[in-house]
Amino acid sequence: MIILHTLHWVQFAGTEKVCVDLCNELSKEHTVYLLTNEKIKPYLEENVNFIELDFEKNRYNPFFLYKVAKIVEKINPDVIHIHNTKELEIMYNARFFMKKKVPIIGSRHNPVVKKKFSLADLGVAVSEETRIYTNAKRNITILNGIPFKEVREFENKNKFTIVGVGRLAQVKGFHTLINALSKVNFDFKLNIVGEGEQKEELLNLIKSLKLENKIELVGFVRNVQDYIYNSDLQIISSSEEGLSLALIEGIFYARVLVATDIANHKEILGEELVFDNRVDAFVNKLNDVYEDYKKYEKLFGKVKETKEEYSIEKMVKQYVEAYKSLIK
Repeated sequence: MIILHTLHWVQFAGTEKVCVDLCNELSKEHTVYLLTNEKIKPYLEENVNFIELDFEKNRYNPFFLYKVAKIVEKINPDVIHIHNTKELEIMYNARFFMKKKVPIIGSRHNPVVKKKFSLADLGVAVSEETRIYTNAKRNITILNGIPFKEVREFENKNKFTIVGVGRLAQVKGFHTLINALSKVNFDFKLNIVGEGEQKEELLNLIKSLKLENKIELVGFVRNVQDYIYNSDLQIISSSEEGLSLALIEGIFYARVLVATDIANHKEILGEELVFDNRVDAFVNKLNDVYEDYKKYEKLFGKVKETKEEYSIEKMVKQYVEAYKSLIK
């Protein structure tokens, strides 16, 4: 099967990681092309055919659409898999210049309504909650999955270590987490792994609360699994998610994980591992985990038994079946 993936590059975060993992795994048995920004190349396996294309502008420019159509016709894919609504519009409109109308499948990564997503022939929601916002001609659910990676031990850990993983953006709730940690009754070290537009704001908040020696913005890393594995606690502080990759990574690697009561967190984790999205609720949960750690290890241990539900192999198998359903 020849599969063309398209991605409107913003930065390497959740959507980009899903796309990369899917392309890499699919390329083991299928011919895979990816149209996106060249910044993604270091993350791709050699088998993935990369073609640079900027989806940021020219969405309605007929000359650009014609160029895209010629690229697609040269690849001659069986299916086009888009990961953002912007390039969905481009691919849909470019079909005007194509002899063959290649079917378009789109992944809905976030619980936000996008009217133009209705242009997709098949929509894939990454969770049942996200499916409510998935409005293609036909819609299904395929849970995100990740490839398992080996972990290594860090040295000289002498504090209760907490990790937060995600893009540095308001929706990820790191500002709430930092404010809450200024009020807890135990010593700690927090590592926030990720990059984003809120970096300076978060640095200023950390400084204003005099937490410079306790909180570090680590930035983007390739070995996020090591940070999760070497922490006593992973916390997801978001106010909005589809199916968080950080949550899945936690199920694979974390010792204990707690999360805000949004999306499908309660369904996956159970009531005792979720909490309200307020500073006082953060404080109470953090104190409780620290004081009764063995209890939370046991609770989360049951969740970790479900990790095979979120394997990259299972996700890819379901996507291949979805592709085949579109090919006449």
